[in-house]
Amino acid sequence: MEYVHSQGVIHRDLKPENMLFDEDMCLKIADFGIGCEEKHCDLLSEDPGTFRWMAPEMIKHKAYGRKVDVYSFGLVLWEMVTGTIPYEDMTPIQAAFAVVNKNLRPTIPLGCPSPLRALIEQCWSLLPEKRPEFWQIVKVLEQFESSLGKDGTLCLAQNVIAGQDHKKRLTNWLHKLTIANPELTSTRK
Repeated sequence: MEYVHSQGVIHRDLKPENMLFDEDMCLKIADFGIGCEEKHCDLLSEDPGTFRWMAPEMIKHKAYGRKVDVYSFGLVLWEMVTGTIPYEDMTPIQAAFAVVNKNLRPTIPLGCPSPLRALIEQCWSLLPEKRPEFWQIVKVLEQFESSLGKDGTLCLAQNVIAGQDHKKRLTNWLHKLTIANPELTSTRK
């Protein structure tokens, strides 16, 4: 998805059914049927995407950009943690209504590591500008991988302020990444 966004494309229907593994267990993003160039997306098209994974601004037919895919990715992460589909006790319309009108998000299990919980919550933030870019998500996931390889635990960057909760630490770290990599931010808009 980092690459897809770097090409100015929004998938608009990111969900597990559109994520495939090849014979080498390499993940492939599939079904770009409703994908569009960010500059030319039809915001008024009839409900593109799938309600259970759809960002609130898309459901409401408000202006949106590539951060709708980040929102969906947060739900995919949640689904990987729980092994269930989002809002499975609701119809898709009920789920969409609850997301838009009640700011409902699925419950993250208590056993979910705090840094992963923070990333999920950041991805499905109500405000798109509060959601990270995919290049930032990649950096966080790479750090998770490195941390797991070292001591078997998930942790955030060493250079974040101690004493803050993980969500604030993640936000702070993502902000530092953006400041440290201005060329990445400008090429991805």
